[in-house]
Amino acid sequence: MNSAGSDGAAAPIFIVGCPRSGTSLLRDILDGHLNLTFPTESHFIPVFFKAYGDPQTQGEARRLAARILRLRWVRSWGLALEPGDFAHDRSFRKVVTRIYSEYARNKKKARWGDKTPQYVAEIPVLYALFPKCKIIHVYRDGRDVALSWLRVGLDARNIFTAALSWKKFVSKGRRDGAALPSSAYLEVRYESLLACPEKVIRDVCAFLEEPFSEAVFRKNPLRHNQRQMRLGRRDFGILDTQIVTTNVQKWKTEMPPPARVLFESLAGDLLASMGYEVAGATRQISGLERIMWRAHHWSCWVVDRMNSKDFLEWLVTFLSMTYARIRKILIRCARPTS
Repeated sequence: MNSAGSDGAAAPIFIVGCPRSGTSLLRDILDGHLNLTFPTESHFIPVFFKAYGDPQTQGEARRLAARILRLRWVRSWGLALEPGDFAHDRSFRKVVTRIYSEYARNKKKARWGDKTPQYVAEIPVLYALFPKCKIIHVYRDGRDVALSWLRVGLDARNIFTAALSWKKFVSKGRRDGAALPSSAYLEVRYESLLACPEKVIRDVCAFLEEPFSEAVFRKNPLRHNQRQMRLGRRDFGILDTQIVTTNVQKWKTEMPPPARVLFESLAGDLLASMGYEVAGATRQISGLERIMWRAHHWSCWVVDRMNSKDFLEWLVTFLSMTYARIRKILIRCARPTS
């Protein structure tokens, strides 16, 4: 029997990790389970909770729900919900639970989860909101993560920013996860998932207090739906998610030696501590070089966003999230200091 939250509903599941680490693969596998379902990435939960907190009145509840339902990610879930449906909710958790529960009902599943990789940096917030939740942190060799980032042109735009981002995400996720009870936090090594998928998924199901089901390895619409994404002036397909056992250690053949040295200079200590092979070759990185790498990253990011065919839709969501982040900062600054 799976654990339940304070409202009696099954405890939610959060799959987190540095982007391009295999979180989508695990999500798609678990989405094939008879009891579990996961919508597309949400992105709003920690940001909106910090910005708006628990609604105190019907008006606040409606406005909070309206902000969430307007987000392009949530609109894609096809929910038949209106802001008025949330009028009597007096906690942020209840608002979020109502949204995800509606999605689960539409999918005829008993339990919902969320796969938003960046939530790996917000584990304490997730646990505070959902004390009975299950958090699964998927991690992968950072050099393969970097190659994947550069291949698709998302997130990091060069090895420097990829190494720093991978180290930041993984370090914080593991540190915060270690502070939670073992019943709430589980780490999954991507390479192990590829090598021994049934064993890993059995362990995951046991952690989730769900029976293992062979159905997780069958095709399902979310997992095998080919989609196209346009980023800047480039179109590329997001291929069917599948277990490819050879999708490891690509850095050995695809990452040039100078790039390996740069990556290990920034994150080699974390690679070694996690049991990944390292050459130990490092070099000093000057302040000017760091500035140049960051400038290159942000210039590529801006150009790609400006040339995106869904730029206006992205901009609306970006402004909504930015407003929430600014509000969060103002709230923090307004709090009296002890």
